[in-house]
Amino acid sequence: MPKKVTRLDLCRELLELRAKYADPIDRMDAIKSELKLLSRKDGKFRETIAGLGYVSVSPEAPERVVGEQPVIDVANWQGLKEARREKLLADGLVSIQPIIKGAYYGRVDVKLQA
Repeated sequence: MPKKVTRLDLCRELLELRAKYADPIDRMDAIKSELKLLSRKDGKFRETIAGLGYVSVSPEAPERVVGEQPVIDVANWQGLKEARREKLLADGLVSIQPIIKGAYYGRVDVKLQA
């Protein structure tokens, strides 16, 4: 039966690979940064290299207002009498919806010792 791979084994292998390929990975990150800077001036672009693939680059975009929506002040809502809350719900002016926190897909940070 093959030996079970441990967390330590996986972490060691990850660090060894990072150490072996650090220069290309760092250069890739630098190139991506340069391309993002170019996209600030040129806008969104895509370069295709026949037989190799393509690179698509989009500039960063600041947060922006795209419309308005009504918001209920929770403290005031809770201060209303139950009958008033029920009336607002029955009139369709307020609906109670679940608060959903987006999924978290985990993260792995790799840092080599100098």
